[in-house]
Parts: sequence; structure tokens; C-alpha cells
Amino acid sequence: MSLLQLRDVLLERDDSSIYLSSRGTEALAVSIVFTILATAFVGARLYTRARLMGRMESNDWMIVIALINSFIFMGLDVVEASSGMGMHLKDLPPYILERQMKAFWLTIPFYNAAVLCAKASILMQYFRVFPTTRMRVVCWVMIGMLGIYGTWAVVSAFLNCIPVAKFWDDAIEGYCLSKPELWFSNASMHIATDLTILIIPIPALLTVDLPKKQKCALIVMFALGGFVCVTSIARLVSLKKISDSIDPTYDNVGAASWSAIECNTGIICACLPTLKPLLAHVMPGMLSTLSGDRYGSRGVSTRRASVTWNGDGSTLGAPGEDPEYGPGNPDRALALIPSKSFKSRENSISNEKNRLAKVSSVPEQRHRASASSSLRK
Repeated sequence: MSLLQLRDVLLERDDSSIYLSSRGTEALAVSIVFTILATAFVGARLYTRARLMGRMESNDWMIVIALINSFIFMGLDVVEASSGMGMHLKDLPPYILERQMKAFWLTIPFYNAAVLCAKASILMQYFRVFPTTRMRVVCWVMIGMLGIYGTWAVVSAFLNCIPVAKFWDDAIEGYCLSKPELWFSNASMHIATDLTILIIPIPALLTVDLPKKQKCALIVMFALGGFVCVTSIARLVSLKKISDSIDPTYDNVGAASWSAIECNTGIICACLPTLKPLLAHVMPGMLSTLSGDRYGSRGVSTRRASVTWNGDGSTLGAPGEDPEYGPGNPDRALALIPSKSFKSRENSISNEKNRLAKVSSVPEQRHRASASSSLRK
């Protein structure tokens, strides 16, 4: 009996056996924590849209799909962690190794689906925040690119090998795509699209006149979007490590952890811009501080900047009265404007318009009174 056969006999257990290492536990904890955080943000977003605003949009359903894929990814992480992830290859019996590799094979397409749906949700939000001709063209091009390379990323992950069982069993005859080349190409596309989505709104943001505190809040929000790019790069580095490894079960911990961080951070960043009405409802005092003196106690801007960064004379604000992004005003579209309720906000806007109308009519009334007095004389 060879040493490998002796090892298999000594380590022989039922398929329900759990091989959980300290490194595997760390990776699993990261996945669970970030998935819970993403769930909390998605829950807050759905409450804001469904209860406070009374409407659900396509970008909301897209982020729900992203979260579902993230949950599936976390469930597969549980299987990987309990199947010896973080342990040395020599310490795992063949059936446990096969169970881990099957779970690893499934994590890849669901990770890609979660990341892609989060990106699509952000681009769909851009349609409402920046409804200009150029922005719509850019967003449609980006969504088309996501659809093309996203389909490839998911399908190629499922069909990395033909037959698929060759992914976890090299003894089976068949053909496999180069795993490192496939992983690196998809990761590079994720990084490129992250940077593009981060850069797209910058021209519009540069033309919008906002108080300093609001600009700082926007910088923080976009810096979190930049953190997604950082996690993508960190994941790429971890993929390089596992692709060069002769002990992949031990070295897979970093890639699993960064994959969980990346997909859930993307979901969180996609939810942040939608939570302004909830913050205004829960903490109006804080948003009053952020809005600055320019908006006054009523949180209503008396200015309307005309932004023509796309050259067609259109502005950044959404047309019509919108309790989430403001009445077509680019300043309000990106500002954290306080409000106790959306109906009171609409009333305050109406009252402000009436006040301005009365103020503008005073000089005309005085002129008429002066003219009448001159005629009597």
C-alpha cells in the first residue's frame, strides 16, 4: 500500500465531515460580515423606496438580484470553508478536496453576477441623476459592454472545462480554458469598468455649484466607489498568488476573502446615493448642517444653475418635481437637502415660489402707484 493510499484510509470519513481550519474560518467570517452589511444597506434602500417614496424602480430590482447572488456566493463560501479551505492539500482526502473544488467552481459565476448587477444598478441610477443626452449615451454604451463581457464572464465560469467535471478532476479527458488567463482577463475588465463608472459623473460634478460641506460628502461617497477599485486590484493580486500556487487549497483564502469584499462593497456603494430621503427623514438636523446657509431653514435652493456640459443646453436635474433628486435642479440632485417629509418639501417649494413671485411683483406695484400719482398731479 502506498503512502497516499494509507493517508486516504486514515483520513476516510463520511461526506458530511467538516474540515474547518482557522484560515478558512477567517475567510468565512469576512464573507458573512460583508454580506450582512450589504443586506442592511439594501434593506434600507428598499424601505426608502417602497415606504418613504412609494415606488420601486428597475435599478432597485437590479440591486436585489445582486444581493441574491451575493448570498449564493456566501453559501458556497460556507461549503468551501467546511471542506478544508485554508488547509494544505496533502492533509485533505480526495472526496473532501472534490467537494471544495466543486464549491469553488460555482463561486466564480455567482461572484461575477453579483458584481455585474451592482455595476448595472449604478449606471441605471445615473439616468435619473444626470438625464443629459451625453450621459444617457455613455450609460447605454457601458451597460452594453457589461452585458457582453458579463455574459462571457458568467458562461465561461460555468463552462471553464468541457466536460465541467474536469475542473475538479484532472483525470477526466476533455478540454479546459486556461484558468489564470480567464481569471486575469475578467478581473481586468472588472477593474476597468469600476474606474469608468467612477469617472463618468466627474464632468457633471465639476460644473455643479454646491456648498463646501456637500462637496465633501460627495467626495466621501465617490471615495467609497474608489475603494471598490482597490478591492478589485487586491483580488487580482490574490488571484496571481493562487494561480502560481502548488498548494491552492491553502492559498485560496485571500482570493475568497477579497471576492466577498468586492461584490458586497459594490452593492453598498450602489445603495448609498438612494438613502438621502431616509437620512432626511431620520436625521434632518444633520442634513441641515450639510446643506449650509445657502438653502436656508427650508432647505430650498433659490438658484437654478444651467449646466451645459454636454453642449445641448440641457441641465443635470431630472425634469419635474422629484422628492428624491429635487425639482430638476442640478444642485438639489446631488445635495443632501433636509426634509421632514416629501409632501412638506413640495409645499415648501410651492411656498418659496409664491414668496419669490410676491417679491418680484413689489417693484411693479410701486411703479404703477408712482405713475398713477403723477397722472393725478
